[in-house]
Amino acid sequence: MLKRFNPGVQRYCAANIDRCFTGDAPSLRQVRKAYGGDVLDSWLDIQLTDLVNFCGVKGKEEFSRITDAVAAVIADNFGYLKLSELMLFFQRFKAGHYGHFYGTVDPLVITEALQVFLEYRADRLARIERDRQKTEKLKREEERAERERRGELLTAEEWKEIGWLFNL
Repeated sequence: MLKRFNPGVQRYCAANIDRCFTGDAPSLRQVRKAYGGDVLDSWLDIQLTDLVNFCGVKGKEEFSRITDAVAAVIADNFGYLKLSELMLFFQRFKAGHYGHFYGTVDPLVITEALQVFLEYRADRLARIERDRQKTEKLKREEERAERERRGELLTAEEWKEIGWLFNL
């Protein structure tokens, strides 16, 4: 699991945003249940350390001492997020979508950025659902048109003729 969802996969997540949200990657809670808290903490530590190293800020040593606390806050408050969603978050953070650190690593910047990411996630999921519903509607309309073309549906006149059957 740690190999499959390593920080190098973040780029793939950014290139496949909808799949991050709709795919079958496990959530943080599922990882904790399947592999235990130590594996989840290790995965979060790897992702957080990668972010801090990328940002090139001072205080990496100090941050490494509180990484466990930051990981616990993320796991406890955002446990419903999938690994792919968090990897997308970290990639987007690196791309500058969610602020930056001012000289040193501030855990609140990360958790506040996660709150902003949740808004992005909600908007994206709503768009995905609208697109899915639109596609289903078009499919139903096409199926109806095909059934009508094949003569499987009753015309308005035919309905009027047999309408007495429903008034019994």
